[in-house]
Amino acid sequence: MKSDCPSYADVILSLHLPYSYTYKVPTNLTNIKVGQRVVVQLRSRIYSAIVVNLHDDINPATEHSSTMKYILDIIDDNPIVTPKQIKFFKWISDYYVSYIGDVLTVALPASFRLKSETMVTVSPYFNSDISDFDEKELQIFNLIVGKDKISLEDLKTTLEAKDVLTTINKLIKKDVLITDEELYSRYRPKKELFITLNEECSNQENLKSLLQDLDANKRTRPQSQLILKYLSLIKNNTRLKKNDFGQDNLSTLNTMLKKGIFVRQSYEVSRLKSRVKTSDVDSIVLNTQQQEVFDTIINTWNDTPITLIHGVTGSGKTEVYIKLIDKVVSGGGQVLFLLPEIAITMQLINRLEKYFGDKAVVYNSKFSMLERAEIWHRTMMSDNSEADNDTSEAHNKQKFQIIVGSRSAVFLPFTDLQLVIIDEEHDTSFKQTEPVPHYNGRDCALYLAKLFGAKTVLGSATPNVETYKLALDGKYQLLELTKQYFDLPLPRIELVDMKAAIKDKSTYGIFSKDLIDAIDAELNNNRQVLIFQNRRGYAPHIECNVCGYIPKCPSCDVSLVFHKDTADLQCHYCGYHTPALSACPQCESHALKIVGSGTQKIEEELALYFPKAKIKRMDLDSMRSKDAYTDILSDFSSKKIDILCGTQIITKGLDFDNVSLVGVIGTDTMLHYPDFRAFERAFQILTQVSGRAGRRNNEGRVLIQTFERDNMLMQDVVQRNYRHMYDIQIKERQMMNFPPFCRMIKLTLQHRDKEFLTAKSFEYASRLRTIFGSRLFGPQEPIIARIKNYYAMEIWLKIEKSLSYASAKQRLRQYNEEFLSLRVNSQLRISIDVDPV
Repeated sequence: MKSDCPSYADVILSLHLPYSYTYKVPTNLTNIKVGQRVVVQLRSRIYSAIVVNLHDDINPATEHSSTMKYILDIIDDNPIVTPKQIKFFKWISDYYVSYIGDVLTVALPASFRLKSETMVTVSPYFNSDISDFDEKELQIFNLIVGKDKISLEDLKTTLEAKDVLTTINKLIKKDVLITDEELYSRYRPKKELFITLNEECSNQENLKSLLQDLDANKRTRPQSQLILKYLSLIKNNTRLKKNDFGQDNLSTLNTMLKKGIFVRQSYEVSRLKSRVKTSDVDSIVLNTQQQEVFDTIINTWNDTPITLIHGVTGSGKTEVYIKLIDKVVSGGGQVLFLLPEIAITMQLINRLEKYFGDKAVVYNSKFSMLERAEIWHRTMMSDNSEADNDTSEAHNKQKFQIIVGSRSAVFLPFTDLQLVIIDEEHDTSFKQTEPVPHYNGRDCALYLAKLFGAKTVLGSATPNVETYKLALDGKYQLLELTKQYFDLPLPRIELVDMKAAIKDKSTYGIFSKDLIDAIDAELNNNRQVLIFQNRRGYAPHIECNVCGYIPKCPSCDVSLVFHKDTADLQCHYCGYHTPALSACPQCESHALKIVGSGTQKIEEELALYFPKAKIKRMDLDSMRSKDAYTDILSDFSSKKIDILCGTQIITKGLDFDNVSLVGVIGTDTMLHYPDFRAFERAFQILTQVSGRAGRRNNEGRVLIQTFERDNMLMQDVVQRNYRHMYDIQIKERQMMNFPPFCRMIKLTLQHRDKEFLTAKSFEYASRLRTIFGSRLFGPQEPIIARIKNYYAMEIWLKIEKSLSYASAKQRLRQYNEEFLSLRVNSQLRISIDVDPV
């Protein structure tokens, strides 16, 4: 009779591995399921892996049952990854020409990955009760107790057993053991002690009798009163902690705990901030344009899977989004709301909390591994899961229906995704640069929506040129919002001619007189100001006036950036830093000058000109902690900050009601960046930052300092003429055969030896040219030719739209693996970036 247990399982591991691996399934593992974590041995080590397929047959030409290893055990009772996710991971691996193991590493919270190198020790919270240990648990506990820590590899060797991980996992769940990773990333439900009435006392008759007995005695009467207080409190609270009874009652409570009238009980609680709904979505009143957009989307929901809302800054796209979210959530569906920056997610979740309470959650890299793991589990909950069972420890938790996140949120285990919203869809931050895979969160979200048959809504005041062309070609539905939500005039954008200002000596350091006067006027009217400079640090570099020496990074081909607050020179690529120079190391001159300006210098100079103003800076250096975004945005919203200066973070979708002036400094470098998208990017950044002014009660004003006042792009920005910018860009790209008229792939080869790299790059390109011919360009050095002591060479591929992109990438993958399989090439790093931005 055939066993119910499948014979073989294909698994993927969170390692730099290109394929899945097939293992035999022991006959006793009848409960094995796709999506579960299992314990497997790869070479001499033990790892956790995800089951992606179960089957009874293997290909005898490529797989041999006699040499195949067995799965050692199952870690999870239920799958932690869904079948749709597995399909999604495989699509990312294929589309971005990356290893499936690398995709899994990026997708899963680190707390889900177990390896045999893990160090184990006894938990400081263990209560020493070993009465319920089985033989294996007791054996492992006796080996660990008394030791500082011990590795799983050593345990496996000592016990001569391969199922150590399973037993360790059981002891972790019992709060007996902890691992090194657990302190930072191991998932374990958070538990707290609550006070409840003894089960016998909960019976109505028993409770009545107990109250009478306690009340009859003067000494025990306070105990009777405390029970009545408990019954009163419990009506409004699901559970009570010791402090809820009040400081005056703690002595009485302790007595009743000893008598067993009250008992302590451990319950699972959330690590996440509780959110309370305070308003109804019906309170949002859409204007005529918004209502037309909303109605069109609803009426064509099933006919047009993708809609682009091209709305000017401040047009109220978010109000339309909230109305759409409400339609989905009220029907029990899930929504993914994708945003390019963590800062915007923090501000948006506060708006969504008002209408949806605990149904909404933020997911991004600033959260701890334990918090991300909890969000993962609660996103995956079914509607009739344990959260709905009032006897469950997790009954105070509910399934998340609205996920607000940056690009990594696409990897969450959605079960009923019905709407995907991608706001600021043009933003390059959706693209993952490091580590691999180099996926684009926007494009991945589009495919994810397709998997679920979900509606996708893209939104931007400055859409990506490729996206806008798809909309004009009828591939996407195009809807327009041309007016601000509050019917205010759009901010007035003015160009300040810095050539004339310098000539007329009407400058204050890096500021024009026009900008200083405008800031002063706004502060006198108790209004707030944003200053944008797309460069962090104090100055791009320091230079010797005598010999021209510029300090450079020893590991990268870049100059060191001066940071005044830490009095050092820093590399923004590898993290190297060294104390600031007091003299030139080359000629010993003290004539050192600071060249250029960054956000730190702007913050310092503003403080000189406006000593009474409260000034803060918002850039990567000031945003290191988890709550830094929230704290600064909260302070600015509550008007505790007068002037906020920052990099691109402040340009993206932030909504402040008291900002009437935006100043822009150092814009011209954006126009001359050697990239075919340079003008498009500059237009997007300048338009977006301009949109931060005048969003509520006052007409906004934007002053852009520039040395290229007559540049056509600058005129397009002033006139908000997106269509003119688009028409010029699309003509140039068609003439030069750039996207959207072709597909592009960037290949980057890296090695520590420059001569070896150069030779191998030309060899690689020569062989690749036999496949792709004139579609291949390079190799050539990138703008920064060395980072972290690795030299780089770039090769570019242009693939016509008429050719199969998938076939071209498959041939590229095959050739790449053949090239790297040669021993002489094994130390080369080759990175493949599909659809680079």
